[in-house]
Amino acid sequence: MAKEKRFIEKTRDAFETAGERLVEARDKTRETIEEHPFTSIIIAAAIGAVVGVATAEAIRMIRGRNRE
Repeated sequence: MAKEKRFIEKTRDAFETAGERLVEARDKTRETIEEHPFTSIIIAAAIGAVVGVATAEAIRMIRGRNRE
C-alpha cells in the first residue's frame, strides 16, 4: 500500500511539473510570435509545406504498393 501511495504521489508530481512546463512553453511561444509575427508565419508555412509534401509522398507510395 505504501508503494502505491508513493507511486501515485510521484505520478501526480510529474503531471504537475509537466503542466507547469507546458504553460511556460505556451507563454514563451506566444511571446515569440508577438515579437516576430512575420518570421513565425514563414516558419509555420515552411513546416506546413514539408508536412504536406511528406504526406503526399507517403500516400503516393502506399497507393503504388496497393496496385502491385
